[in-house]
Amino acid sequence: MLQILIKRSLTVAALGFVFAFLMADFSASTRAGASFDEQDQNGNPPAEQTVEQKYKNIQVLKGMPVSQMRPMMSYISASLGTTCGACHVKNGDNWEFDKDDKKAKQTARKMIQMTMDINKNFFQGKLEVSCQTCHQGQDHPAGVPPLPRVMPKEEPKSNEPWPTPQQILAKYTQAVGGKEAIEKIKTSWLKGTSVAANGQSFPLEIHYASPDKLSLNVSLPQGATTQKLNGQSGWLKNAREDRAMDNVEVVRAKDLAWSLEPLQLKEPYPRLTFGGVEKIGDRACDILRMTLPDKRRVRFYFDKESGLLVRRIVLTETPIGLDPEQTDYEDYREVDGVKLPFTIRTSYLDTFSSSTRKFAEVKSNAQIESAQFNLPAAKQ
Repeated sequence: MLQILIKRSLTVAALGFVFAFLMADFSASTRAGASFDEQDQNGNPPAEQTVEQKYKNIQVLKGMPVSQMRPMMSYISASLGTTCGACHVKNGDNWEFDKDDKKAKQTARKMIQMTMDINKNFFQGKLEVSCQTCHQGQDHPAGVPPLPRVMPKEEPKSNEPWPTPQQILAKYTQAVGGKEAIEKIKTSWLKGTSVAANGQSFPLEIHYASPDKLSLNVSLPQGATTQKLNGQSGWLKNAREDRAMDNVEVVRAKDLAWSLEPLQLKEPYPRLTFGGVEKIGDRACDILRMTLPDKRRVRFYFDKESGLLVRRIVLTETPIGLDPEQTDYEDYREVDGVKLPFTIRTSYLDTFSSSTRKFAEVKSNAQIESAQFNLPAAKQ
């Protein structure tokens, strides 16, 4: 019955699912999150707006936090292999997201509603069915299995007992350099290059203080781009804008700061479960899973042989699927008795945000003035 429902719905409006911009009309000039003059006396941002409070013409996703809009758009774009223009109207350089001129946008609302209904009625509200389930990178889902059929290879089962999370983390801590050496590192100064998704490289410098204090500067031809993170708030400054980070940007900055920690998981360890073994390239990796306080899900991949962390995947829930953020750690080198990755690759479904940071110099416990992390004063 479920298969019939999905097939009929997709037959009627397969193209419509192409890009979740479809259901919302959000102005390209607006942004999520609060500026510093909107914060309360304790520096905390106000309650996050919902999409219908922020944007026009919201019909299906009412009640969804504004911060989920961008990840959801990127998720559907990647799942269907399309861009905004598949469903949205653009006049010259201006997007008119509120318009429903294109049929694909109109049918997309039905497809997103269908997906949410299937998960609600057949999977107790769990995100089991999404655009990726059927589309897998194509605007039209494939209805016929490809030939010749390739049979899956059966891997021989190992009789070795699975390692416990504590055993994996103990090996990881020892591989990095040991608890005592790691705990001595409080600040880091990193210098190298930032490689954009299109292959262009630019000089990069990062100052970091544990936890969640970050100052990043990338030298671009049109001028420097600076990001600052200080706890729960952040700031962006470049040739085009000078403003507080929105919610998504703060989360991404915190994840970057997290990736610079000498040890990604510290005692007391959170609740972790063993997630099996997978290969990354030719390296077998033990997987540990956990859920963050903000309900995002995380998978850590540890090289079975070296014990080092080689990948971290963070999954953010949206109404129609899980939006992944992947961080890969490569080229470990020893700095003051601790092994640190000199290459960190961060990949998003929004490829424009993906980048590779290659460090040529890393100094631990560098003298970093606390003023490096100060954010602009509140506007009067």
